[in-house]
Amino acid sequence: MNFLGHARLSLAGSDNFLFGNLIADGVRGSDLSGWSPEVEAGIRFHRRCDAVIDAHPETRWLLTQVPPSSRRVAGIAFDMMWDHRLAAEMHDDDIDRLYRLLAREEVPSRLSSLIEWIQVRDALRRYQELEFTLATIASIGERMTARRRLRQTSDTRNGRHTHKVGNLDAGTNPLADMTPWLADNRAMLEDSFARLWPDMLALRQPA
Repeated sequence: MNFLGHARLSLAGSDNFLFGNLIADGVRGSDLSGWSPEVEAGIRFHRRCDAVIDAHPETRWLLTQVPPSSRRVAGIAFDMMWDHRLAAEMHDDDIDRLYRLLAREEVPSRLSSLIEWIQVRDALRRYQELEFTLATIASIGERMTARRRLRQTSDTRNGRHTHKVGNLDAGTNPLADMTPWLADNRAMLEDSFARLWPDMLALRQPA
C-alpha cells in the first residue's frame, strides 16, 4: 500500500508511530535499533500490512485480471489506485499532519526526492484526481525504466550483453502501458477494494 493507505491504518497512533509507517519503504533490513521504539513499531506495522495485502485473495485475483505484460508491476499500480480511492475521504487536518511528518529531518535519504515531489505537487490531495493518479503511475514506471536502462548500459560496458532486467525489456514502461486498463476497469477495482479494505482496517492498532 502507499502513503494514504498506510496513513489511514495508523492515524490513531502517535506522530512517531505514524512517521514510521510513512517512511518504512525507505528503510532496509531487520535491524531497526537506530529508530525510537514508536518509529520502529510503525515500520514493522507497515511491513505487516504490506505482507497481508500482498497475500490477500483479492489482490491475487486482481493479478489474474491485468494484462500479462504488466502483471509483474501491477502491485504498484494497485497501491496508487487505493490511494486515489482513499484521498477523497482524507481530512485536510490529516493531510497537513502527514506533510508535517514527511518534512522531518530523519526521513531516509532514499525517500527525499519522492517526498519533495509529493510536497511540491500537493500529491496527497491531488490523488483524488484520476488523471493525476494515472500520470503518477506512468511516471513511476518511467523512473523504473530509466534505472533499467542505466543497468543495461553498465552491463554492456562491462561486457555483459543483458537486454532484459527481471524479465522486462529495458526500454518498456509496463506501468504506463497499464494505465488505460486501470481507467477502463475503475469500477472493478473499486469493487475489489471494497472487499479488501475491511480486512485491512481490522489490522488497525494505536502505537
